[in-house]
Order: sequence, then C-alpha cells, then structure tokens
Amino acid sequence: MTPRPFRLLLKLFQDRFFESDDISPGGGFQTNIYQVMGFLLATGFIVSYFTMPVLSNIVDRTATADMGWVMRAFQLLAPTYTFAVIGFATFFEWDMLFPNRRDFLILAPFPIRLRDLFAAQIAALGKFLALLIFSVNIFPTLMAVLMAMSTRYRANGVGMVLGEIAATLGASAFVFIAIAAFQGVLLNLTSPRLFRRISPYVQMCGMSLMILSLLTLPIYMQLLRHAVETRQLWLWLLPPVWFAGLYDLFQSNAHGLFASLGVHALRMSAAALALFALTWLLGFRRHYDRTLESEDTRPHAHPARAPRLLARSTEERAIFQFSGKTLARSRKHQVFLVTYLSVGICLALNFAVVVRQNGKLALSPDGARAFPFLIAFFAISGFRAVFQFPAELPSNWLFRMTETGWTEIARLVTRKRVLLGGLAPLLLLFFPAEFAVWGVGRASFHAVFQFAAGALLIELMFWTFDKVPFTCSYFPGRTNLSILFVLYLYGFSAYSFHLADLEAAIERRPLYAAPFFAAAAVLLALSWRRHPAASAVRFDASEPTIQTLNLS
Repeated sequence: MTPRPFRLLLKLFQDRFFESDDISPGGGFQTNIYQVMGFLLATGFIVSYFTMPVLSNIVDRTATADMGWVMRAFQLLAPTYTFAVIGFATFFEWDMLFPNRRDFLILAPFPIRLRDLFAAQIAALGKFLALLIFSVNIFPTLMAVLMAMSTRYRANGVGMVLGEIAATLGASAFVFIAIAAFQGVLLNLTSPRLFRRISPYVQMCGMSLMILSLLTLPIYMQLLRHAVETRQLWLWLLPPVWFAGLYDLFQSNAHGLFASLGVHALRMSAAALALFALTWLLGFRRHYDRTLESEDTRPHAHPARAPRLLARSTEERAIFQFSGKTLARSRKHQVFLVTYLSVGICLALNFAVVVRQNGKLALSPDGARAFPFLIAFFAISGFRAVFQFPAELPSNWLFRMTETGWTEIARLVTRKRVLLGGLAPLLLLFFPAEFAVWGVGRASFHAVFQFAAGALLIELMFWTFDKVPFTCSYFPGRTNLSILFVLYLYGFSAYSFHLADLEAAIERRPLYAAPFFAAAAVLLALSWRRHPAASAVRFDASEPTIQTLNLS
C-alpha cells in the first residue's frame, strides 16, 4: 500500500529536525537533541526540587503581606521559564515554521496538494515542540501535584494544580502562536526576497529577547510588588506576568489586578490565534507563488582583505579571509554567537543593576566594574565554541589538500580574528559608557586593563586549538552539558569578579600598574612567539569505530 503524501511529507520534515550534515561520521544529531531534552528535564527537576520546600514555607506563612508577595514572585518562575524556552526554540526553528524556498522548488514539480504540504510542516514542528513542552513543564507540574496532595494544601489543591497547568501550557502555546502569527504578518507585508533578508535579524533579536526575559527574572521579580501597587504599564506588556495571573483565576482569594492580568492573557492568546489563522490562510498560497517566481539574489557581506601586518603568509591570509567571510554569511554561526552574547549581557545586567526599596533601578559600582569582563568572557568563549561548528564540510577539501602541519598558523590567525573581531569592538562600545561614569583618565586605564586581560584569556582558551575555524566536524555525544555548565559558571564568575577586584586594587595603587602590564606583555609575547612542533590540523572531532565510505 502506497503511503499517503501527508505521511511521507511528515516523515521528511520531521527528519529535518533530527539530522545535520555537519556531524562527524558515526555521530547522530539525535544524540544532541536528547542531550538538550535531558538538560531541560534536569533543569526543571532541580528548580522544582529546590523551590518546593521554599514554597511550602511561604504558603505556611502567607498571613503576612511580605510572604504573600514572595509567593507572587515565585509564581512568575514557571510561566517565565516555559515562555522563554519555547519562544527560544520557536525562533531557533524560524525557517521551519513556514515551508522555505528550497521546499517549494523541490516539491513543486510533484502532484502534492498545498494543504498536505502545509499540514505536514505544522505537524512535524508540533511534534518537536511537544517534546520541548513536555521536558520544560513536567517537573513543575508534578511539583504542584505533590504539594496539592499534602494535607495542608488539600483545600486549595485542585486550584493550585489547575493554575500551574494553565500558566505553563498557556505561556507555551501563546509564545509559539504569537511568533508564528508575527511571521505570517511579515509574509503578507514583504516580498519573499525581503523576507529572506530580514529573517536572520528577526531570528537573532527574538532569541535574544527570550534569553533576556528569562535571565533578567530576578530583576523584575523584585520590581513586582511596587509595580502592582502603583499599577505600572510594564505589567501589561510582559507576557509571563499575564500568565502568572492565571493562578488567581483558580483561587478563591484572587487578587483583583492579577485576575485581570490572567483574563488579559486569555484575550491576547485568542487574538494571537486569530491573527495566526488569518495571516497564514491569506499568505500561504501568495507566498508560495511569489517564492517560485523570485530568484535568490541575496547579497552577501564581504569583509575587506586582511592587511599584510595581520596575515603575512598565504596560509594566514586564507584562514583569515575564510573565517571572516563565514562569519559574515553563515546565519547559524551568527545565531550561535548572538546567543552567547545575549546570555553574557543578561548575567552582567543582573550583577550591574540593583533594585532599591522604592522600586527604582540603580547601578551597582562593583557590578558595573565587572560588567565588561563578563561580556568579554562570553564573547571570547562564544568564538571558541562557534569556531568548532563547521560551515560546509564538503568545502574542506581545499584545506585538507594544502595543509602540511601548520597547526600553529591556524591557531595564530584564529587568535587574531577573535582579538580584532570580538574583543576590540566590545571595548570600543564600552568606552563611551565608562567615560560617562568614570571620566576619561580612569576609562582609558580600564580599557587598557580590559584589553590585556582579554588578550590573556584568548591565549588561554585557544592554547590547544588545533583546527581551522568552521572546518572540523563535531561529535554530538562528546560534550557533557552538565560539566560544561559548571565550568562556565565557575569561569565567568571567577574571571570577571577577580579581575574586577584586581583592577580596583591597581587603580587604588598606581605603582602596581607597571608590574601588571609588564607581566601581561611578557606572557603575551611568549605566547605569540612560541613555536611548537608542527602537527596536522584536525578536521574530524572523533574517529568512529566503523568507517563509512559514503559511496551512494
């Protein structure tokens, strides 16, 4: 029996979520997906495990107003977490929400109905997102069920569980539908060529906003009570707060404003669903026809040629140009790098901003001093990570043919690329703000100190980097996400705050500046001039047990 077109299309689109051409032989992208699922499950379990006893104590003491507001703040956690994770995943799969140009060109000659194509695409994405929704929400929901089964909460237990389910699933559904509706609006208002051109920027900005909404949660949790008492506007503009109000729709002692926010969440969800249905029904066939008629003539950015001072040999110029052009053209690498920077900015904001008793935001002197070091750490580590993901593995043949043991050349050029393309632009962006806060003299000292510290960090992170950027395959099961998380947590905290303390100590005692900069210069000079034994550049992240010839 011949399978229906819908089933074939569903399998085709579903497989695209679980495969990649960039992995090393013998590795499967499924391993990476399941690692992410495991990480989300573990994170949800840890959050639930540590918050359940805190919530139990809070509920026991909700007679006091302060404890009630702490409970309100904790109710923001679950909808904010699921809103950010599902929103991030939806923006990450931005190109998969709607059949793209390649899908239309390949499938158009076949006798396939548009509705089958559309339904299969949505069904595949729905199955993928269902895994995310399950991973994100299962443990918070189980926590609510366990608390409801306790004797002390049994009177209000059903409302607690229903509120948890409504808040988390409501936030998940809303953010997915809202992003899809926004894409539908763009499809109807722009041409296919313009849509392809602006999509990378929409995708990167959207993913950054999702990270911002989650990692700045401690800030607006502290602002919540004052914002409710003064009825500030931002409560009606931040979706996680709306869905936190759904808890009150299932409680007998509902707060008037939070109940209104819960009703507002339902109305906005209905509006997003209506807009999604309208824009996609109107724009699907129109975009399909116009995509087939248009030509893919999107211009690519080309960086300037490398100066002789930066890249003296032919190999250095080739690697410098290749890495620069790849960063300018590759959307997946840009998205990856922007994600790293967004995490760094959010964490830095949490340390740099403090909330006063009157609900006002203020700048922390210690946090402001550590801010540049935090951003620099995530920028450099982001480059270190993104260089390991290949652009197009079939294009590696040129490097494989000409490479004759110049690992140190590749490492030298990679450090130059990070120094000039990552660290230096960030310090130039920071300088006006530091000039406004510290004055020209102290800001200049800070810039030189931060440059020296960042250059040393680059040498440390790329000490054993034996690859040409974007040319080495990767093996998904090789990295343990839990260990990586611990290393990054210790790395950014120790690096940023210890260096901020060192900078403050040198600033108070200028005589210490000369030994520090002299030591930094010596270490950098020794690192730049070291000449290890020539070795082959690595192009495969792992050697599989069984080699495949790929003759088909």
